[in-house]
Amino acid sequence: MNPLRAWLSHAGRRVTAFVSAPVSPQPLGVLRIGVALVLLLQAWSLADHLTLLFGDRGLAPWSLSEPMASRWIPRLGTVVPVLQQWGLSARACIAGLAAVYALGLVGLLLGWRTRVCAVGVWVLHTILVSSGTLLVYGLETFAHISLFYCAIMPVGAAFSLDRRAGRVSGEPSPHITLSLRVLQVHLCLMYFMTGFEKALGEPWQQGDALWRILMQPQYSRYDFAWLASVPWLTKVLSWGTLVVEMGYPFFVWSRRTGAFWVLLTLGLHAGIAMFMGLWMFGGIMGVLTFAAFGWERFKPLLSRLVSSRPGLLPSPGAPERVG
Repeated sequence: MNPLRAWLSHAGRRVTAFVSAPVSPQPLGVLRIGVALVLLLQAWSLADHLTLLFGDRGLAPWSLSEPMASRWIPRLGTVVPVLQQWGLSARACIAGLAAVYALGLVGLLLGWRTRVCAVGVWVLHTILVSSGTLLVYGLETFAHISLFYCAIMPVGAAFSLDRRAGRVSGEPSPHITLSLRVLQVHLCLMYFMTGFEKALGEPWQQGDALWRILMQPQYSRYDFAWLASVPWLTKVLSWGTLVVEMGYPFFVWSRRTGAFWVLLTLGLHAGIAMFMGLWMFGGIMGVLTFAAFGWERFKPLLSRLVSSRPGLLPSPGAPERVG
């Protein structure tokens, strides 16, 4: 056989196995649980400010947010008037939609009618985000992407009530593998491009980007003025951030460096959460990386840590029980 054809045939088999060789659904179950937990915490933190954030006369009045939204995207300004035909006030409509959103997240967390809950939560998240423009930043972008993945991927195939009830199979399958690979490749592209875009900026090239960020009033949780006297530390942290992000697709797959890179990435997001106050953003990004690359690597360690509580986590390689 022609060497080139032989190489192409071998490469084709490797790619086919990469995207279709059956793998465990547990990472997708971890993704579902983590995303639901983070968004439930966010919903709880915003529960007392619904009218202020989403009301027609709140911080971002509908008269301002409506023109900025696409007419094809559902939003409160179009949904609430329909609900008001039942005699409800605008405030009651917003509270009701938020309550349904939170209940949907609980269903997603438990894996009860997972697909229905995921689709419903994704639609409601679209309505709320398109109306509450003050909330839209990195968290909402990745939350929306994560909910979309929960809606189309078999995230209820592990650690779920659907699995216990026998409504879904928890057996490894090519569909699960393809879903996991899409998530993994997406994260690799996202981290590399984020780091690459940062690297084009002068502050990151000079190494003082993190000092500039931490000195901004909206991120000043602690006094970091002392960093001005140790510029080498600022450079190490700034350039280290670029290394973690741009090195992500090259090191996170490897058996030798993958676990270390997952820990570096989780540490990066823990730092963002602690020192910049972006707890929810750090949480959602940590969930994505841990589900995609960390669960299978750290599951044996987690199993040993909870060995005194049998049944909390499945043993490595052991199938889940279908009740």
